[in-house]
Amino acid sequence: MRTLKVKTGNGGSKFSSGWHTLEVVKAEYGDWNGTKYLDVWFKDYPDSINLRCYSKTGKDGEEFAIGRLFRFANAGIMEVAKSDGGEAIVKLNDDPKMLIGKSLNVFFYKDGDYYRILANTAPTVFENDLESFTEDDIRYWQGNAEKYYNDYVNKSRGSNDFVASDTTEGTTASAEVPF
Repeated sequence: MRTLKVKTGNGGSKFSSGWHTLEVVKAEYGDWNGTKYLDVWFKDYPDSINLRCYSKTGKDGEEFAIGRLFRFANAGIMEVAKSDGGEAIVKLNDDPKMLIGKSLNVFFYKDGDYYRILANTAPTVFENDLESFTEDDIRYWQGNAEKYYNDYVNKSRGSNDFVASDTTEGTTASAEVPF
């Protein structure tokens, strides 16, 4: 004879491929072989599933990947000014604690038996001193992340699991989004 504990409820799993809007509960920096990264964990998900965003530097020497994560989470923006060229100059507090309680759109994908979170995120709808993000903007950034997933992540895994851009339920915005 045996006894089983059976979870009952809606039967759905929070682990499913595609886009999810999640709240950050913990974030911390780390270093892997000399490359800085930011790990981010989310509400209602175990510590075994997190987003890892590696630092990337553009041709101008400015880090952009972790900065974009803060930007899309609407976190840490302290001051916005305009340069002589008309670009926005943002003073950003990149303390990981600034992310806690903020929301991001993250993309889950299956990697073998496990789910992973793509490092490329998309914003939620919000407005701040720097900019505002609409549903169209979100679809644009989701399409951008899906393209990255299809062109790089899937190819490197040798997978043919193609993600169609229509999973974002709309057309991708064609206008250039600054930053």
